[in-house]
Amino acid sequence: MIAYILLTILVILITLLFIPLQFYARGRITADIHLEWGLMWAGGLVSVRWNLPASADEESVMRLGPWVTSRPTGANKSTEAAPKPPKKPRGRTNWQAARAFLDKQAWKEVLAFLARLWRSMRLRCDLEGDYSTDDPALTAYIAALITLINQNGQKCHLHPRFADIGVNLNGTIQGQLRPGLIIWDTGRFIIKRPIRKIWWTLLREGKKQR
Repeated sequence: MIAYILLTILVILITLLFIPLQFYARGRITADIHLEWGLMWAGGLVSVRWNLPASADEESVMRLGPWVTSRPTGANKSTEAAPKPPKKPRGRTNWQAARAFLDKQAWKEVLAFLARLWRSMRLRCDLEGDYSTDDPALTAYIAALITLINQNGQKCHLHPRFADIGVNLNGTIQGQLRPGLIIWDTGRFIIKRPIRKIWWTLLREGKKQR
């Protein structure tokens, strides 16, 4: 009887992990930032929403079924800077792990993992505006990346500016995450031989330094 109960609980947990967790962000980024972003799970049964900057009445709203709660902007938040943690002594560079990470097969596995993660997010962009950085080469690289993203049917009407520096963006980004799928893909990625060689080397070197 206990085995059936545990099996039922396990099936429910696995099912919950594969229910999409939807996310979104919309607003405007210029000299000032006005954004709303949030998470929704199970068709909005559970949702969380944040505003940036926080409004006068609320900075986040959480929904759990019929219950809705909002957290007011903390007027009494401490403005004192948190103490900086002490700096850790720098260890020796692990060249063996670095060589393993620079392996061509390892990079192939990393790129394949990132491609699977990108596809699973089902990212949808509807952005317009223009942008510029203080480095024209970096601006050109960003333009090339946006062109690549647009090949997947996205609506990124973003135009580079090389004459001045600034950002003027407006639009929406939305997508989804399946925690179970991410856990599965990450587990497969970690045990791949080129990746396993990296973290196994780091573990052995860490034990030697103790």
